[in-house]
Amino acid sequence: MTALWNIGVSALVLAVGVVLVLIWLRRCGAPLPLSLGTDSQAQEGTEVGRREAVQVFSLSILFRLAVLLLGFLILWRLAGVTRLADTLPFWKRWDAWHYVGLAEQGYRGYTEDGQHLFLVFFPLYVWLMRLFRLLVGDTIGAGLLVSWLSYAGGCVYFYRLAAFDWGRAAARRAVVLLSLFPFGFFFGGVMTEGLFFLTTSAALWHIRRRRWLAAGIWGALAAMTRMHGLLLVGAAAAELVEQEQLFARPGGRIRSVLARLPALLLPLAGTAVYLGLNLWVEGDPFAFVRMQDHWSQGSNWISGTLGYVLQNALTYGDTAVRVQIWIPTLVLFPLFLGLLWAVRRRARSMYLLYGYVYLVLNYSLSWLLSAGRYLSCALPFFLFAAALTARRPRLFALVACASGALFVAALSVYLTGGQIM
Repeated sequence: MTALWNIGVSALVLAVGVVLVLIWLRRCGAPLPLSLGTDSQAQEGTEVGRREAVQVFSLSILFRLAVLLLGFLILWRLAGVTRLADTLPFWKRWDAWHYVGLAEQGYRGYTEDGQHLFLVFFPLYVWLMRLFRLLVGDTIGAGLLVSWLSYAGGCVYFYRLAAFDWGRAAARRAVVLLSLFPFGFFFGGVMTEGLFFLTTSAALWHIRRRRWLAAGIWGALAAMTRMHGLLLVGAAAAELVEQEQLFARPGGRIRSVLARLPALLLPLAGTAVYLGLNLWVEGDPFAFVRMQDHWSQGSNWISGTLGYVLQNALTYGDTAVRVQIWIPTLVLFPLFLGLLWAVRRRARSMYLLYGYVYLVLNYSLSWLLSAGRYLSCALPFFLFAAALTARRPRLFALVACASGALFVAALSVYLTGGQIM
């Protein structure tokens, strides 16, 4: 049975990937003798002005304030908290503990059992927390402020990106769906989600506008926030090759592609900074690999990951953990893969390929406890959902309301010490 499961899941996932690559090759001008629906991509051209961008930024800050107040009401009702200021320590959950520790003590000073186990946490968010702590005088407050401002800036870039390909109405839907995603409250917490959202959406926006140097710089910042920032190299390459129609006219286009490679590869510089941090702290640029063992993290073939996720969703002994971790993790994979397949004929290949690889990599971990949090930054999927709800207001309202209800439930569990991490 295990062998059949591995073969079936692997074949399905790989088949989707092969189809997406073939669609991309056709769109790049490769003379493939098959039709895969490559002629119905989204229309581009809707620009967002500065005034509208300021409005998006302001509304995003107001939304984060509303979530903070919602958190206060939840804690007032469930934990007896009576002052808004007293809610801040409740945002120090799970990984937030370690970001606070790193911001206060530094990578060399913050240890456990004499080991630098926290090198697995990438540095950009920590360094910004240390900087903002000089302004606000409180580490948790600094972390929240970095996340709030990053989320608001990310919403501006994400709105621009969606509007450019699908129009303003779709852009509004995309931002709403991303913000109300059940795990979207992490964008405003002491976590890296807000910062990774900003750096990734900015990079994708500049890739889409062919501003390769700006895309590379934002990609480097994303790679200093999470390892997945490196995926932006592939997104940029896929978009550049398609824009240049390299496989239709290879002779005259290769030089143009090569000239842009230094900018496209800039995210590697962000990873180099992280490796340099490991070298400075431990004398080994790959020390983080050893530290991952402590956190039960490593790579795993996706069928194996989905196998233990399914088993835990059905049989895990602690019902609360099963409901809070394993069932959502199981449900999200087919939901996101289905979104990807549904828009394969209308979305740009950059979004399709980036979304596919991002999804598969996140489900290729040896112990996947934070799938929902990771997928909150799977930006193409919220573009896909916005596209699929076009001219379907009731469907959009249903999805938004359901997501909002789950958002409140997940936030309540997180703030009161539940297994959402």
